[in-house]
Amino acid sequence: MQPHPFRQPAERPTAPPEEQRLGALRSVHGQRRNAALFHVARGALLLLSTSVIGAVIAGSQGFLLSLPFGLAGFAVLAAAALRHRGLRIELYDRGLVVARREGREIAVFDEVDEVWFDLDRSSTPFGSFVFLRGVRLVEHSGAQRSVPVEVADGQEVARRILQRCSHPLLDEARRAVKDGEVLTFGPVRLDRQGIALRDTHVAWGDLSLVRLQSGRVAFFRGQTVFPWRTVSLDSVPHPTVFARLVTERAPRVERDDVWASWTG
Repeated sequence: MQPHPFRQPAERPTAPPEEQRLGALRSVHGQRRNAALFHVARGALLLLSTSVIGAVIAGSQGFLLSLPFGLAGFAVLAAAALRHRGLRIELYDRGLVVARREGREIAVFDEVDEVWFDLDRSSTPFGSFVFLRGVRLVEHSGAQRSVPVEVADGQEVARRILQRCSHPLLDEARRAVKDGEVLTFGPVRLDRQGIALRDTHVAWGDLSLVRLQSGRVAFFRGQTVFPWRTVSLDSVPHPTVFARLVTERAPRVERDDVWASWTG
């Protein structure tokens, strides 16, 4: 006689729907005011600067040659103003919903394996700027969720994601380094002795300076004017954990700007 199963297949509990796993609603973040004007203004600035430089270098012929490039850049940035029309981020205790005109996408924090920054870099003759455009979530299953933070109070959305998906990993990562393990962040490896960048391992004590800059971490050896290596914060998973581990091990650290508030 065959033993009875503990429960029939139909009686086995099933995972609750994702909507039920999100928890209580914390906040709703709609499209940022003047977002369209911001992107169009950036496009206009790029068009103007490109054309002016062309005119200064090669006169009217240079202006005509550079104009198509300026117009292309303007078109790209102006399109960004329309990309998030109707966008809404619903932030919950245990996840979030990205609502667009074409549908809704759900991300549960407990299912997130990796957090990546999506940075927007803009270079003009008047300076370079780096903006956090969004956060990309990679789940344990391999599925990816793109979360734009170009919404009202988008910093709160990004902070909540980092608080729930990245910050809990920091203590474990610290213990692993202390115990002699090697941690891999994309193309970068670090351990208790030092850090490996582009297959070159350097001891922490051999670094003269680590500087947190706009969207990147710069490493210096010997002198402190020209970086020996740089690591962009959108090239490594869990960039805030990476930056915190580096700054805790480096003998000297400088923080240039507001990005230090993200990376510790």
